[in-house]
Amino acid sequence: MKRVVAAIMATLLISSQVKAEPAKEFLMSCIYGTLAGTVVGAASLATADKPSDKLQRIARGASLGLYAGILLGLYVVYAVPDENEQLDEVLSQDAALKPMFYPIINEDMKFEGAGVNMTLLNF
Repeated sequence: MKRVVAAIMATLLISSQVKAEPAKEFLMSCIYGTLAGTVVGAASLATADKPSDKLQRIARGASLGLYAGILLGLYVVYAVPDENEQLDEVLSQDAALKPMFYPIINEDMKFEGAGVNMTLLNF
């Protein structure tokens, strides 16, 4: 029971920030665009008279989806402002003199106590 409580406290009280890399965002938009285009190309076969003769629609849909993903990726990476930097700036000003409490757990996953962290100067 103590381990469960300690794990829940550690999860809730310890905050971590994850910053996405621009290359990962770009690559993911390209992948999702390609997958979406492939699905749309495959779905267009349902309206074809002889679907087996028009399988190139799947490749064409994937290609168009890739182009759309590239455009979306470029927009996300270069045009959308980075909200993480603005949030970090606000949080660093806001949390200057507020203490952060966290549990101390040893390697046997036993609760040993609590710790306090407080930022006095941030530059």
